[in-house]
Amino acid sequence: KRSPEITELQDVSVPLTWTPESSDTPVSLTPWRARAMPHAAMASASPRIPVHSRLTSSHKRGVSRGQTWRSVSSRNTVMVSTTPDQIEVERKYAADDGVDLLRARVLGLGGTELAVVTFTDTYFDTETCDLTAHDVWLRRRDAIWEIKVPIPGDDKRSGGERSVFREVEGPKGCLVEIEKVLKLEPRDSSSDDEIEDVKSSEKTEDDDLLKLEASMQNLGITSFATFTTNRVKLKLDGASIDIDAASFGHCVVEVEVLCGSVAEIAKANSLVERVAEKLRLKDVGATGGKLETYIRKNCADVLKTLVEKGILKP
Repeated sequence: KRSPEITELQDVSVPLTWTPESSDTPVSLTPWRARAMPHAAMASASPRIPVHSRLTSSHKRGVSRGQTWRSVSSRNTVMVSTTPDQIEVERKYAADDGVDLLRARVLGLGGTELAVVTFTDTYFDTETCDLTAHDVWLRRRDAIWEIKVPIPGDDKRSGGERSVFREVEGPKGCLVEIEKVLKLEPRDSSSDDEIEDVKSSEKTEDDDLLKLEASMQNLGITSFATFTTNRVKLKLDGASIDIDAASFGHCVVEVEVLCGSVAEIAKANSLVERVAEKLRLKDVGATGGKLETYIRKNCADVLKTLVEKGILKP
């Protein structure tokens, strides 16, 4: 059963502060316009920290982009995406030892705690799973639109939580990837009316978002999964470590390293494995990560299709 339709969007201002590596003086960045997207499922979600305290890019990235981010407290770290298209090498592990013990273990090994955040993920597809059947996963994390795309030659399938994938951010990039997967002709800007042509030189992310939403409506792309996650973000030996507790009762540890190219994947994967071994983490097992577990518990039709397509195991 699919989730209710998304309600009307609201604009909110998000103040950002960044401290460059070469300076101890925080720099105030021009506020950008985010989209607060109410959803029926959010009403029952656990309490969340304010919008300005949430991560403005993929909440999973942390400082693995090679930048230093500082905050007043561990709950107020702000991170900005500097490149919208990254290769993420990630592996998921069981969180059987509990959040407190895992956090203490990371800190005891010389790691650092970056932030504690809460966010809501909503995943989208057509009724016939035209995106996920190709292992492509369209997601809105709070105000941020992202799409996960398989890396050519990587045959591992794991419900949108493969070990290696390319992640594209922003409504414009998401629409481009959707068009590729569905083999659609790219949008022809010459078909816009005169008013739209006048505005073409002043296009903003809001314009791209409207185009994405219109295309999704025309293609019948709607939400099929929504859940909230409480995340403790840590870092050890250059790897990001996220301890997640999902609103539907599933906990998981994610160890992640970001790459700039396919050539760096093997090295990144080795780092993930070394860090996991130091933390004495155990494989997540048959249940998978948050999304796969949610699908298995709540989306029988989606699960059936993805098993038939070989994306998920029976």
